[in-house]
Amino acid sequence: MKRPPKTVLAGNPDGPESVAVAAFRLAKPFRPELWDEAVGELNDVAARLAERLGSTALVVRSGSTTLDGGRARNYLITYRRDGRAMQDRVFFLLRGRREYQLTCRIVVDEDDADVKACDELTRSFRTR
Repeated sequence: MKRPPKTVLAGNPDGPESVAVAAFRLAKPFRPELWDEAVGELNDVAARLAERLGSTALVVRSGSTTLDGGRARNYLITYRRDGRAMQDRVFFLLRGRREYQLTCRIVVDEDDADVKACDELTRSFRTR
């Protein structure tokens, strides 16, 4: 049985910008000693996310970061949509039997408020 993720989405009614948080149930609890293996799988997930965004989409940056006090992966995916340069900033946090995916979608070079919204999403995110 496949269950859809639980997702919360907030979008800009006047444009394509949005922030979203999705929670997925893992088949087995995540253990920190599996981090290197998880990174490879998350890299594949990010590549598939880019593929879904279209032929112009590329994962241009990836790395590890801290999110809600835990080790997380972050990816920057760039692409074009309707003639606009776009970015999806995607973060993955694995905790226990949950995978959290945070996505912030912004139009590049428009409003610094979009970048601040992404920063606020990752700064304020809590699993507890």
